[in-house]
Amino acid sequence: MKRNSKNSIVKKLCLGSAQFGLNYGVNNLRGKIPEEEVFDILNYAVNNGIEFIDTAYDYGDSEKVIGRFIRSSDKGKQLKVVSKLPKRENVYEILTETLNNLGIKKLYGYLVHNFDFFLRNPDIWQIFLKLKNEGKVEKIGFSLYYPEEYYKIENFKFDVLQIPFNIFDQRFSNLLALFKKKGIEVYARSVFLQGLVFKNPNELCGKFSKLKEKLFYINSLSEKFKIPLSAIFLNFVIINENIDKVVIGVDSLANLKTNIDNLKFQNVIRKLYPQLLELKEIDEDIVVPTRW
Repeated sequence: MKRNSKNSIVKKLCLGSAQFGLNYGVNNLRGKIPEEEVFDILNYAVNNGIEFIDTAYDYGDSEKVIGRFIRSSDKGKQLKVVSKLPKRENVYEILTETLNNLGIKKLYGYLVHNFDFFLRNPDIWQIFLKLKNEGKVEKIGFSLYYPEEYYKIENFKFDVLQIPFNIFDQRFSNLLALFKKKGIEVYARSVFLQGLVFKNPNELCGKFSKLKEKLFYINSLSEKFKIPLSAIFLNFVIINENIDKVVIGVDSLANLKTNIDNLKFQNVIRKLYPQLLELKEIDEDIVVPTRW
């Protein structure tokens, strides 16, 4: 990846689509995005170099909305789609429905969405391998929440891992070089911790009070260097060369434009990187949204 090539950096973005089908995010004030605006977002994303979109069967009607865009636009057909299996054992039927929803014949990536479900139903992995061999998916893998989950699958044959990663949640840091060495494609999600990082630090209470001083500090960096808060969190993940794609959810077209524009600050964040690394939070009750 060329550090100074904006186009190559934009290609590192993967558009998250949970808000295309759900009222998603702790700081989401507008709810599910209207379909017309979703189309505007997708058009802008493709026109500006974003090639990947992340969705899931469990994201409401997100797959169907994306599918209507793909069917209506040649640009949509350029998108590489990653989707995820819900907690269901009938993998073939679910994947067939996903492909029909999306209006495509093949997924770029198909992931196990719930790891605990997988541990209770390990036989579904043989179906994933078969789907790959049949050409219905190009790459298969897992969506993880905890680093220790990886050690339960390290001997499996898989291509992709999706993991949470942000300034506060650096739990997978020590594994990233290993993933790269093994040729595993890594997708980082939860860059903005579901929007929690945009809250006023004074409003953080209870267990989240532990983030107050850290968030005040990041806000002070934002003011001092005249960098948007979102740019600090986004570029912290973008500049990590062991991460292949960064999944970002947006709640409007303007939000997408801002995120793409924020990529111009990557070199400033490189200089601030040592300070940002020190802000990691080890309390999983804070950094794992499923525990909120």
